[in-house]
Amino acid sequence: MKSYPSIAKIFAVIAVAALLFACSKDEGTPEVSGGQTSKSGKNTEQKQQLNNNINLSKSRGYIGDQVEFTVDELEANQDVELVWIAYDGSYEIKNMYEMVGPKFKEKEVVLAKGKSDGNGIWKGAFTVPDGFGGDHTLFVRSKDVKIGQTAFTVDPKFSMYPASGPVGTEITIKAEGLGWSTYMRNWQLTYDNKYTGLISAVATNGKAEAKIRAAGPPGKHFIRIRTGYLGMPYINYQQSPYPDKPAPEFMFEVTEEPPLDQAYVEPVPEKAGNGLEMPELKNKPGVKVALDKHEGTVGEPVRLTASGLPKNKKAELIWNTMRGSRVSGLGFGEETEVLASVNTDGDGRLSYDFRVPDDLGGIPHRIDVKIEGEIYGQAYLRILPSIVNLSPKSGPAGTKIQITIKGGGWTEFDNAYYLTYDNAYAGYMCAFNSEGDLTFDVVATGQPGYHIIDLYPGIYRQKDKDTDMTLIPQLTYATDHPGSKMPAIRMGFWVTEK
Repeated sequence: MKSYPSIAKIFAVIAVAALLFACSKDEGTPEVSGGQTSKSGKNTEQKQQLNNNINLSKSRGYIGDQVEFTVDELEANQDVELVWIAYDGSYEIKNMYEMVGPKFKEKEVVLAKGKSDGNGIWKGAFTVPDGFGGDHTLFVRSKDVKIGQTAFTVDPKFSMYPASGPVGTEITIKAEGLGWSTYMRNWQLTYDNKYTGLISAVATNGKAEAKIRAAGPPGKHFIRIRTGYLGMPYINYQQSPYPDKPAPEFMFEVTEEPPLDQAYVEPVPEKAGNGLEMPELKNKPGVKVALDKHEGTVGEPVRLTASGLPKNKKAELIWNTMRGSRVSGLGFGEETEVLASVNTDGDGRLSYDFRVPDDLGGIPHRIDVKIEGEIYGQAYLRILPSIVNLSPKSGPAGTKIQITIKGGGWTEFDNAYYLTYDNAYAGYMCAFNSEGDLTFDVVATGQPGYHIIDLYPGIYRQKDKDTDMTLIPQLTYATDHPGSKMPAIRMGFWVTEK
C-alpha cells in the first residue's frame, strides 16, 4: 500500500550556484551566510559617525586572553559599556530532509560596564570570550547610543593527541576559535599529503573535535590543516587575502606495536546543535505505544506494546518509509507497509515482537497503530548502520574487498558515506536508491601490513553554495554533523606478500 502525503511531492529542481573563485581578493570577506540578517544596528552606524576612541593593549589574540582597554572622548562621569559582537551558528534544514546550509546570527555580549572619570576617560580589561574566531567588532555604548568602535581578531588554536601509537590508533585534533565567516569557517586536513577530510565547527560555537585513525608503516607521518572553503586546502595561503591565518602542522609516530585490527561501527554521536526535531507523535487520549528500544540495527529484536486501544479489535502495525530517487527524475515519496496484524485483548492491550526491518537508516521511521482505518497511536524506530560483510580480511595487493553496510540514510545529510583508505579520500556512496544497503568493493593497495578503511558521514547536497561542504568526509562528525547523529564506520585489511 502506498501513500504520498505532504512530503511525497518534495521533489524540486535545485539551481546550480555560481562557482566562487578561490584566489579572489573578496573570498575572505566576512558575511553572514545565506543572507540571514542578524541584529540591527548597522544602519544606525552608517548614519552616525562613530569615534575611533577605543585603544586596546593588543588587536588580536586567543580565547581567554586578557586585553586592557582605554576609551577616551567620553563625557565626564558617563555610564558606559563595552560590547562584543559574537555569533550563533546552526545548520538550516527544511522539510526534514533538505540541507540548506550553515547559518549564523549576530548577538551582543557585554564585556565590561563602568563609568568614565572626570576627564572622560574609561579604563579597564576584558577576557576574550568563548565562541567563534575571526574578526569581531567592539563598540562602546552609553544609554543605547553607540559612541565609538574598534575591531579584534580571534585566532584559532589547534592541538592533537596522542602523538604516537600503532596503526588504527584514534587521533583527535581539537580546535577552538574557528571562524564563522566564509573564508575562516572550513578547515581541511591532509595526512602524508593525502586529502582526508573536513574540520568544521558550525553548530559547536567555533570548537572542533576531529577524529581520524593512524595509518601507514612505522615512522613519522605528517598531518597538515589549512583553510579551504571550496573543499580542498588552500596551499599558497601566504599569498591569500589573509596570509596571517594559522597553518597547523602535527607529526604522528606510528609505532611497531601490533595494529588495532578491528571492524566496528562507532557509538551514535551527539547531535549538532538542536539536531533534527521529528514531528510530535499523535496518540489518542489514553493510548500509549512503546518500543523496548528506539534504535537498533537491521535484524535486531524489538518489542512493541500498546494500551488504551479498543478492546478485542484487529490492529494493523504500519511501517512508514521513503522510496524513490532524487537523481533519476522520478522523484520520491512516503510508502507504507503492514508489519503485522495483531488483535487487542479484553483490556485494549497488544504486544508484538519483530525484528528491525532491512530498510533505510538516518532519521527514524514512524510506526502507526491503526484500527478500522484510524490511527490510534504512533512510535518512532531508528535504524542504525551495521557491518554485514567484510571479506576477505587479508590477501595480496590487488585483492578486491567486498563490503556491505546496512542502515544508510536517505536525506541530504545522511544519504551518503565517504570512503578513506589509509586516510586518503577515495569517493562517496549513497544509500537511498538501494533502501539503506551500501554494497561496494575496495581494491587492497600498499605494502604488506594492516591498512585502514574508514567510512565518514558527510553532506550529500547543500543548497547554499557560498561554502560548499558537500561530498567531503566530515571529520567532525561526532559533534558537528547536521540532522541525524550518524556514526563513523571503522574497518581494515591485511595486505600479505602473496
